[in-house]
Amino acid sequence: MKFLFLPLIVILLGACQKPAPASLQYRVVSVRPHDAECYTQGFEFSGKSLFESGGQYGSSSVREVDPANGAVLRKRPMAKNVFAEGITVLNHELWVLTWKEGTAYVLEPETFKFLRSHTYQGEGWGLANDGKQLILSDGSSELKFIDPKDFSVKKSLKVKDGGREVPQLNELEYVNGEIFANIYQSGKIARISAADGRVTGWLDLSGLRNQLPSPNRADVINGIAFDSASGHFLITGKYWPQMFEIEITGR
Repeated sequence: MKFLFLPLIVILLGACQKPAPASLQYRVVSVRPHDAECYTQGFEFSGKSLFESGGQYGSSSVREVDPANGAVLRKRPMAKNVFAEGITVLNHELWVLTWKEGTAYVLEPETFKFLRSHTYQGEGWGLANDGKQLILSDGSSELKFIDPKDFSVKKSLKVKDGGREVPQLNELEYVNGEIFANIYQSGKIARISAADGRVTGWLDLSGLRNQLPSPNRADVINGIAFDSASGHFLITGKYWPQMFEIEITGR
């Protein structure tokens, strides 16, 4: 009789297995100018406003950008000893990470006026939010969910594709329970479940860099901004002279 249980066990094990990540596709909807002098670190829509942070010591900045033509509408230089990283807007406040300085700056979005700062341990790479918490990447395979009141870590998720951890998580964008993350130096974006850290899809955007006009000094792709009005993403990279409006398919 014990052999009769084997097919049932196999069925149950199969039911418990999570589906493999989807192979996401995209189409380019439009191509727009972008400041080729910006070493893009953070990229995010807040309503109709598009905010961007640029890195590098001595030239880091936070700016508001016209999403239609890439024009810099406002710009706040950061201190020369600060390397700006990811940004996000939560509770009408603009948050700016720093790479190795262990400080998150909070600015007023409308004026870029300094409001306060918080300290944290480790490096800061990407930043997003789920409407209640901040979500931080530090270049590892871990995402940290952070209380904006005191910047305390409320939970952490290991990002995995099957049983394999996915490191080099960089710029982030949260969309409807999923986190889209640039994988540094790869040209790929991982779509991640915000509930359990599982990679549910891969999007290969390495071809966009090949479409940039020459000559250029374009570095890696790094910039994901979701436009809720259109349902499309705006994508750019470090020192890219263009940004691409794309529609993701195959979801």
